[in-house]
Amino acid sequence: MSWINDLDALASAGVINFDAPAYIKGTQPRYYGNPAFETIPPELPQAKTQPVKDEFKKSENPVQNPKWKKVLFGLLLTAGTIFAASKLKPVKNLLKKVDMTKLKELPKNIWQGVQNSWSRLVNFIKPKKP
Repeated sequence: MSWINDLDALASAGVINFDAPAYIKGTQPRYYGNPAFETIPPELPQAKTQPVKDEFKKSENPVQNPKWKKVLFGLLLTAGTIFAASKLKPVKNLLKKVDMTKLKELPKNIWQGVQNSWSRLVNFIKPKKP
């Protein structure tokens, strides 16, 4: 329903007794009093009942954000942090001191460390033969 239909429903129900949309728009009124409109049902939906006692009901999770919003926020936060850090002078000086050749060998060194750890674990668990 539009706001005009809502105000017409109020007039039909007897809450107001004039053409409120015409009054708001500053045009000639279409009706006076409480007309019975054919398109408006005679019985309006019931409003929520008032609570019996004053209480606060806490919901489990008041914010229901979908996963894509959480991921997008995390990516934006990470990108913003990296961008802000790149603008700081100490970080720029630190990046100039970093040796990029060692940085390129990092995945190879990590894989070598995993292999060494695995072999140590296997040798520790494997029973030794006398």
